[in-house]
Amino acid sequence: MKILITGGGGMLGQKLIAGLAKVGSLNGKKIESITVVDAYKQSQALDGFDFKITSKIVDITDRKECDAMIAEKPDVIFHLAAIVSGEAESDFEKGYRVNVDGMRNLFDAIRLHSDQYCPRVVFTSSVAVYGGPYLDVADDNF
Repeated sequence: MKILITGGGGMLGQKLIAGLAKVGSLNGKKIESITVVDAYKQSQALDGFDFKITSKIVDITDRKECDAMIAEKPDVIFHLAAIVSGEAESDFEKGYRVNVDGMRNLFDAIRLHSDQYCPRVVFTSSVAVYGGPYLDVADDNF
């Protein structure tokens, strides 16, 4: 099984990679490879896994880059790429480009390659979408 993780350089992406590495399979199918894409270079080492893992810099607001990413036809796509609420509020246009246009580009690319191709897409979000009240301290397991 080939997995694509958009926004894989963020906290959710890193936790997802670690979790997938621990189980080694998804829906009973062995993970063959994971492609981690993000707008920035990965800072965490991506070696020592039981499957091939590659990291690419991809701008999901660029339609051609999304098309190239989906042309590899991953079986499962975890769409984590997003601008968090605080940054999106201070730069609305950037937030819209990444959070809305980026997702549209992803789905348009899937549709473009839809000849017998229908990946599972997992869209996630975080506690940031709910707003306050906030906890004083929240660990990674929040």
